[in-house]
Amino acid sequence: MAPEPLTAERIYRRLKADILDGVFPPGSQLIVQNAAETYGVSISPVRDGAHRLVGERLLGLNVGGGFTIPQLDAQVLRDLYVWHGYLVRHALKANSPVAGEPGPISILERSGPHHPKDIRDATAALFGRIGSRSENKAHLHAVLAAGELLSVARLHEPSVVKNVEEELLAIWNLTGSGQDAALRDAIWAYHRRRIRRASAIAHRISAVPPSSDTAGRS
Repeated sequence: MAPEPLTAERIYRRLKADILDGVFPPGSQLIVQNAAETYGVSISPVRDGAHRLVGERLLGLNVGGGFTIPQLDAQVLRDLYVWHGYLVRHALKANSPVAGEPGPISILERSGPHHPKDIRDATAALFGRIGSRSENKAHLHAVLAAGELLSVARLHEPSVVKNVEEELLAIWNLTGSGQDAALRDAIWAYHRRRIRRASAIAHRISAVPPSSDTAGRS
């Protein structure tokens, strides 16, 4: 029997949030029965949500059945950072300005330390705003999707990359300055730092649950 639409949507969103938060570690198996018991629902909405997340590349579908949270090793991270950087810098070719209030980015202007999830959410908001410069909606969707694939890595970046908050704020300040060349250089520097530290970030992902990182490095 198909799950009720509201239940299916709720479980899909919760399952997705737990994957993005690293509750299900990269490289591990998603046990549908266990997740259903945790969420207090039947297997059907969990399985349906998992299949939706396969389409978003946040879950892998095993050949023999079942689901796997994709591994985030050093090479996978390098590829994702390169791809995300390309998408974001390409959006700068559009003439549309970045509009709106800073939203989650503004939390970084407060005195720290900041929780890794706050930094992760600010990063997503920042690059989402830059991606919105492109009038191609598929382009913006690709920026957001690439960012989601990096969500767990972003939770660990502050423990490996110094001055993440200052780096993000500097990029944000450039978005409204009209200095696209400087903004493009800053974005490339942001991704280059992470490409170089991909092995260390991957090691943190495999060794430390994101919830244990309570603050970023200064």
